Amino acid sequence: MAESDSGESTSSVSSYISRSSASSRLSEFVDAKTELQDIYHDLSNYLSSFLTILEESVLLRDRQMLEHLCAFSSKVEAIAKVLSRDRMKVAFFGRTSNGKSAVINALLHEKILPSAMGHTTSCFCQVQANGSDETMEHVKVEQEEQHMELSALKELASAHSPRALKPSTLLQVNMAKNRCPILDYDVVLMDTPGVDVTAQLDDCLDSYCMDADVFILVLNAESTVSRVERQFFKDVAAKLSRPNLFILNNRWDKASSLEPEMEQQVKDQHMERCVNLLVDELGVYANGQEAWERIYHVSALEALHIRNGHNQNPTAQTQERYQEFLRFENDFSNCLAESALKTKFGPHLQSAQKILNQLKSTLIGPFIEKVSRLIEENKERRANLNAEMDDWVILMQDDREELQIWFEQLTEMTQRVGQSVLNEQINTLIPSAVSSFAQPFHPEFPAQIGLYQRSLSAHLDELLEDRVLQCLSMPLQEKLFQMENELELQITDKSYNWQFIYNVDCQSYMVDFQPDLRFMFSLGFTALWHRLEGNIPLQASAFRMPKLHNGHKKCLPLPPLMHGNHWQMLESLVKSKGSLGTVLLSALAIRSFSWPIVLILGGVVGSFYLYEYAAWTTAAQERSFKRQYVRLLQQRLRADVQQTVNGFEFQLRQHLAKVRNCWEAKSNETLSDLEVRTSELTKQIKSMEVLQLKLKKFRDEGQLLASRLAEFQETYLSKGCKL
Repeated sequence: MAESDSGESTSSVSSYISRSSASSRLSEFVDAKTELQDIYHDLSNYLSSFLTILEESVLLRDRQMLEHLCAFSSKVEAIAKVLSRDRMKVAFFGRTSNGKSAVINALLHEKILPSAMGHTTSCFCQVQANGSDETMEHVKVEQEEQHMELSALKELASAHSPRALKPSTLLQVNMAKNRCPILDYDVVLMDTPGVDVTAQLDDCLDSYCMDADVFILVLNAESTVSRVERQFFKDVAAKLSRPNLFILNNRWDKASSLEPEMEQQVKDQHMERCVNLLVDELGVYANGQEAWERIYHVSALEALHIRNGHNQNPTAQTQERYQEFLRFENDFSNCLAESALKTKFGPHLQSAQKILNQLKSTLIGPFIEKVSRLIEENKERRANLNAEMDDWVILMQDDREELQIWFEQLTEMTQRVGQSVLNEQINTLIPSAVSSFAQPFHPEFPAQIGLYQRSLSAHLDELLEDRVLQCLSMPLQEKLFQMENELELQITDKSYNWQFIYNVDCQSYMVDFQPDLRFMFSLGFTALWHRLEGNIPLQASAFRMPKLHNGHKKCLPLPPLMHGNHWQMLESLVKSKGSLGTVLLSALAIRSFSWPIVLILGGVVGSFYLYEYAAWTTAAQERSFKRQYVRLLQQRLRADVQQTVNGFEFQLRQHLAKVRNCWEAKSNETLSDLEVRTSELTKQIKSMEVLQLKLKKFRDEGQLLASRLAEFQETYLSKGCKL
């Protein structure tokens, strides 16, 4: 009894050690899957961040870069979805009635799949843990939504049931993770109907089993490897490079009990043929030693009975076979974990490393270089703009001083040319224009004389305005054009067409003009006195008649004839327009000269008088009117020359002020444009510097991801398979 207890204790310890080792190795797969999922999640966020940077950088947006990055993101998302579904998969093969389902039940520590003598499993059964969104244990046919209870397995998966599914059907058996230890590590166990059931299962085997990480060939201790099993695994070896293949000689308790003395010889025979299959025929192992370690002699039913407590006092041989089963369980678990790590996660690891390397070499590196180059170019461009702004400020000051000089010259030119032109037109144009004016003249009608005067004034207005503007505006326009060209002011065309505004309005000057159209003898004393008065200054008389605006005198009562001396009397007589003055002067002449001389002179003067009186026609009166008109108009226009020139100067200054304002506006606009461009470049530089920091930080994050991938590879994929 002590020996039995000791054996059971040793068996329990070795069983615990084996299961602990296998569990530890299987847990690595779960840990690796979780860690790689985290890495891919961070990688997806990493690519999304980079995509956001590219989309926000309008100046640096590159369509080809965006396409590459979108392709990387799509690939990462696809791999992340595959990772969420990746599980370790074990496929069990063998002829019918070899105990494949019994082996799976032993691994599950519970009879889940139907197993009995003869052909039992009717279809493909995939035993797996529930998904994250599933809570109830159930079975379901692939591509169908109906969930059924686990008890339906006895009818659906058993070949003895009338409701048995067809051999090509896949039945998913979803169980709680905590019900079976092996399912807690994302292990999927695939049971098959038997390779000898029908020849039409090849496509189903390819679809359901070729992605398995480990293949387990379950043989019957009562027979060796059949031709069908050999051919099947030859096909597997042809499709997969060195598959992980285990051979399990099941029901070894039967061979031991039927012919105990032949047990070792039968075992050697089985071992020889299995090694030959693994090494020589399939070539999955390099030598017999490696193949030897992958061949086991067990009893799945005994292992299940021990595990579920039906056999609490196993014999020594049973314990030996159970230890063999534990060795198989431990070896295949270790190999399963390592194989799954390499086959499931190895390609994903390489894909992530490749994406990071390509991202660094083709996107991030060139992107950082491009940003750095643009920052330097923009800084150089900003420095050039700042220098241009300084030069422009200096140029504006110089132009402002030159403008002031030009303005003074133009003002002086306006004064000089304006006075010259106005005086010339007053002295030459008015007499000639008045003389050439032709319109009916009727001195006998005062109203007609007023109409004649207004027509003459309008005629002179038009001539004076045209001539003055032509002679004054044209030289100033040429001077303005020269100024704008020399200073490159770029003023609008309105400046070139600018001219003075000059409205003379002669009628307003002559509104009080009263022409004297009476006959006046040219040798008369009044006419002679007017001529003499222009050359010899006489003492002004207290009774001098006031002058009208046209230069004539207003008629007043006759002055007294007696004065203090002869000159005063002479002045009084001469200035008298009446006949009394003439008589008195004639008497004075007779008194001073002899009669003959007086008569001769009187005859000559009388002849001239008669001639002039006869010539005093309407035309003569018109000429007299024009002379009086010209004399008064010239006098009044000359008085206003300086005021008119000042008006011209005021107009010029107004125009020059507009020119200055326009120039200032354009210059300030240019300066403002330079400032805006400089400000925009400064903003771009700051934005690019921020982007540069982001990219460098982004590059460091990529290096951190690469380090995590390298650490993942070192932790999970660089270990040797020690079985």
